[in-house]
Amino acid sequence: MSVGDVVYIFPELREEVIIDRPNRFTVLTGSGACHLHDPGRLLDLVYPGNKVLIRDWRGEKTNCRIAAAWSSDSGEWVVIDSGIHSIIASHFLPGKLQREVKIGHHRLDFLWGSTYVEVKGCTLTINGKALFPDAPTRRGTNHMKLLKELKEEGVEGLVMFLVMRRAKCFAPNWGMDPAFSAALRDAINAGVSIWVKSFRLSGRSIIYAGDLELCNDWASST
Repeated sequence: MSVGDVVYIFPELREEVIIDRPNRFTVLTGSGACHLHDPGRLLDLVYPGNKVLIRDWRGEKTNCRIAAAWSSDSGEWVVIDSGIHSIIASHFLPGKLQREVKIGHHRLDFLWGSTYVEVKGCTLTINGKALFPDAPTRRGTNHMKLLKELKEEGVEGLVMFLVMRRAKCFAPNWGMDPAFSAALRDAINAGVSIWVKSFRLSGRSIIYAGDLELCNDWASST
């Protein structure tokens, strides 16, 4: 993939305003209850009065799905539908690719040739830093520990972060989840590869905006 390439196109989108978020996966809008496919807190993006882009989508208790939310801080639409992350990531993994690979009691997103791959979406930025996670993630911590263990056994691993807004660099969010941050640091130090891809939304298209480097202080909790 090259910078500027389209990695995903949403179906027809329309703008709505958030009325409430009664639970983690439901957002009330003028179009009714919409499904929010993202496990994060998204406190700077999903709150009453903020604008969102939605698409028609039939769920058990919903008739629409949130595609993106407006960031008043950075003046951009931020994609918050984690259900499309595997589709986006697959563009960067050509060749032999197996999805949803089970290892013991765990499941990783891909087996790419002989490399195990886990994909994480990042929607939080603070002072130009893209930070993951925005809520504690025991599952994410276990994934990082598993990739480290595999690497120590001679099996290649890769963690890919998809940053859905403008940022200068990437770092684990030590203040939010020190356990995940330490597990990511240990995995990288053990030789697990890390790719950080950034994207922007233009109309209905998600566009690859380039790679991000790790922030200078990424490995430190202070």
